[in-house]
Amino acid sequence: MQTTTPESLYRRLQQHLDRMPVGFPATQSGVEIRILERLFTPEEAEIALELSAIPEPAATIHKRFKARMTLAELKHKLGQMGEKGNILAWPIEGEVHYAKMIFVIGMYERQCKTLTPEFERDTRQYFEEAFGQAFHNKKTTQLRIVPVNRQIAVERNVTTYDQIRAHLEASPGPFATIACICRHGKDLVGESCKQTKLRDNCLMIGGAAQWAADSGTGRAISREEMLDLLDQADKEGLVLEPENTKSPMFVCCCCGCCCGVLQSAKHLPNPAEYFSSNFYAAVAPDVCESCGTCEVRCQMDAISSPEGKAVVDRLRCIGCALCVTTCPSGALRLQPNEKPRIPPDDTKALYIKMLQDRFGPWGMAKIGMKKMLGLKI
Repeated sequence: MQTTTPESLYRRLQQHLDRMPVGFPATQSGVEIRILERLFTPEEAEIALELSAIPEPAATIHKRFKARMTLAELKHKLGQMGEKGNILAWPIEGEVHYAKMIFVIGMYERQCKTLTPEFERDTRQYFEEAFGQAFHNKKTTQLRIVPVNRQIAVERNVTTYDQIRAHLEASPGPFATIACICRHGKDLVGESCKQTKLRDNCLMIGGAAQWAADSGTGRAISREEMLDLLDQADKEGLVLEPENTKSPMFVCCCCGCCCGVLQSAKHLPNPAEYFSSNFYAAVAPDVCESCGTCEVRCQMDAISSPEGKAVVDRLRCIGCALCVTTCPSGALRLQPNEKPRIPPDDTKALYIKMLQDRFGPWGMAKIGMKKMLGLKI
């Protein structure tokens, strides 16, 4: 491996990861370097610097190493890093491919078994200082918001990708669940969740579920158990955040007190602008009984009662429907946004769209040229 100082090595890795669909920006405090030092040994950092954003077989990656290590050595180390969760290791047509990963949703969620209070504090600090801003944008987002309830009471047909329950009922599976890293992290620092006692309710579908079960990161569950966890999410007041695709591989069940995504968004002046959602809640004042249930259920502080009756702030409402499902008077209902947002077909299409949003046509042309030449992206 090439000789370099630890400081310059991890700075180069930070810059390499910052070219992902969700960036990994630098901070004045240097907390991002501490995070990388926790995730990667110096040797692993050197290897990660040769990985692309597009999954590749070990033989392709090995061409960038020249005489620094043998192909067998590289395969072994890539396998270890995949198990550690600091890079992506994904089977494609019978062969494992490797790539660098986004920090969140990605590397962080795979650290549940090794998470420490120090790592958790660094991650929260990083969200506050820089990563939250990198994660939230007004274009294509990594996550979307879907309503929690079984039936969406709106005045038009609702597509399957806005009905996560219908998607799960139609999915061939498999299904699995893994621990919520956000609540686990809060437990570690003595700030346990105020919303729910549920922990193993990050829902995985298809290939992601297979990975979770095979790697021991999660456990396989039945379709019925998966649907039951959706019902529990509604009961416990959790926001459903699936991957922003028509066929999501995961669904996060989030609370406003633990979820880094929701927490960082709540500090934004108009958080609804930073979420991919096709709905917002509306109140019929003459029906509202001023019970306050909706205010308690709302995870984004979007509902208030300045004159007794509930009022929804559309600039904060993300259309999760938590207020709708438990309104005793039926005063609350979902309304469709004027311009529905159609999610990309799958994960690959999602990341391509996110890269297009970040780097524009010229940047994508450079990425395409690098791919053609076999260079890392």
